[in-house]
Amino acid sequence: MFTIILLLTFFGFYLSYATTKRQKIAMHLKIEEWCQQNSKVANSLGYVLLLIACSLTIHQYGWGSGIFTFSVTLMTIASLNIILQPLNLITYKTLSPTFIITFLMEFLLF
Repeated sequence: MFTIILLLTFFGFYLSYATTKRQKIAMHLKIEEWCQQNSKVANSLGYVLLLIACSLTIHQYGWGSGIFTFSVTLMTIASLNIILQPLNLITYKTLSPTFIITFLMEFLLF
């Protein structure tokens, strides 16, 4: 369940981040071009994904712990996203193994 929350949080933040006009976003995931063309739809979709991730976290951990866990998760993912995007490290080749390993660790270890 936490891997799904991580995915929703990552894609929600990334959709909102890819619509920015201040910084040049590298076009590695091919979704950035769509985000630049449809910024209002991408922002709305990003906020909806973040809201779904927050509500899933609250459902999983309760009100206090859920909001705190979502805040920490969002800060971590946002920081990594902002640091790794200019270095061109956010690609399908890095995202796919990361989330597959996280998914396997979640279900094999817990």
